[in-house]
Amino acid sequence: MKTLLEMMHIYPENDAMPCAVAHYIAAYLGISPLEIGKKATDEGIRLYQCQLGLFGYGRKGFSSYKIVGRTVEVPQESLDLIRSQAQESMISCSALWEIAEKTGITRAEAGNAADSLGLKVTPCQLGAF
Repeated sequence: MKTLLEMMHIYPENDAMPCAVAHYIAAYLGISPLEIGKKATDEGIRLYQCQLGLFGYGRKGFSSYKIVGRTVEVPQESLDLIRSQAQESMISCSALWEIAEKTGITRAEAGNAADSLGLKVTPCQLGAF
């Protein structure tokens, strides 16, 4: 079985790894996504393309950096669950993933729905925010 570092450096991009790849490695190795995020930071590997659409889609500081803020239509059940999981105008990344899975929406739709409700997503499962 490959080690964590071997798997992180097998990805063809130098010093960058998409969120989905980081989660795949975590699942494959049976470790927490947070451990992957910490190791990525230690190794100078930048995470990008957040599956909720929150960061890593363009140059930082430009509107294309994140893909939330776009109009999406999600079932009322999804919105109600997002509202019920929010605390102090915040909701966790993992809660949005669970809601997406439960209600059949995409993770990006869940991120957009949370954004449309004025919620801040924190913490990130990878520790990016």
